[in-house]
Amino acid sequence: MESKKLNISVALFAIWFSLSWFSLPAQLPDSELRFENPRQKMVSLRFNLINNLTIIPVIINDSDTLHFILDTGLNTSILTEMSMTDSLSLQYTRRVKLSGLGEGEPVDALHSTGNHFRIPGISGYNHDLFVLLQNIFNLSNILGIKVHGLMGYHVFRSLIVEISFQRKQITFHQPDLYQYKPGKRSFTMPLDIQNAKSYITASIVQGDGSVVPVKMLVDLGASHALWLDPGSDERIILPDKTIETFLGTGLRGQIHGEIGKIGKLVLGPYELKEPVVAYPDSLSVGMASRLDNRNGSIGADVLRRFDIIIDYPNKRLTLTPNRHFREAFKINMSGIEIESLIPGLPYYQVSYVRKNSPADRAGIRRGDDIVSVNNQPAFGLTINAIYDIFESRPGRKVKMVVRRKGHKLNTLFYLEDLL
Repeated sequence: MESKKLNISVALFAIWFSLSWFSLPAQLPDSELRFENPRQKMVSLRFNLINNLTIIPVIINDSDTLHFILDTGLNTSILTEMSMTDSLSLQYTRRVKLSGLGEGEPVDALHSTGNHFRIPGISGYNHDLFVLLQNIFNLSNILGIKVHGLMGYHVFRSLIVEISFQRKQITFHQPDLYQYKPGKRSFTMPLDIQNAKSYITASIVQGDGSVVPVKMLVDLGASHALWLDPGSDERIILPDKTIETFLGTGLRGQIHGEIGKIGKLVLGPYELKEPVVAYPDSLSVGMASRLDNRNGSIGADVLRRFDIIIDYPNKRLTLTPNRHFREAFKINMSGIEIESLIPGLPYYQVSYVRKNSPADRAGIRRGDDIVSVNNQPAFGLTINAIYDIFESRPGRKVKMVVRRKGHKLNTLFYLEDLL
């Protein structure tokens, strides 16, 4: 089919749990990203870390600087959102339907080919890009800053990617010029690359003491710690204490399930105690996890506890514990989720209320505008700062002032850890 020119200047719109579930065509042989200076050994840049997600600047064709989440769980790149002020020219060849997690129907997208991608100091031609035609994820609203999409296999297939979560710095290395120098506390484990995604073997220690080896997708683009699919192995059991909740949004709609804690996640010599695990229900997952025989995924709330080297060319992953390693895994104990109605501005609204949660019993409702939290005006807080309060400690008093239909309401509740 003859390709056509597409100029995007209207809103198109991606979250944590969604895009690691479908297979797309492999990139063409000449679509690798390369250093603009071939003699340069490495390129380093700072990244934004929001809700555990790694967000980097990207230019596509003639666009202004866009912001993409790095996602090892994705085998292509997806444009999820454009605002009225953004402009981007693309070549596209066909309309497609994408499927993934959720309970609804596949979504419409445009498959664009022959695109020029540029990260500062690195560029590549002839890249595929899928453009979602529906606002299904609202990443910018959820994260509170402008986010345009997710970038996956393009980056990792041709570069060695080193991420320091402590310094919020990412370094891209030329594989041919890279000298591997692991630290004394580093551990390197093999990466199994299948269909442009990476997998490792780990172990979980469950509440009853049982130890289960698991095949896990390495999913840098998922903000959670772990998810597990009990249907993938009869030895995987739900914890005694779980909370039924909304887990996120997938390509086919909402994802529901339960969250709980297990005894340990074991990665080589490292043991992470009591990680929070999401268990999606069978309707949300369908047969997705059976396609690659995985048992689940390891997300960014685990990966951020290490400085990591993701080395697809040599099929290895190196982990070095950082200052976050011993931090307890936290959950939101308020029962509400929030979003920014105007990304980049501190104007927050309640987007979800869990039934019978502390916030629900206090009378907070979906759609309430947040005026203040614990006497701190909302306009002086980031989304991360508000969630830090919600995740702080059981029994903490939270005073929230919300606005509903023009009226201010004073509410009070106490955080509850049901796990």
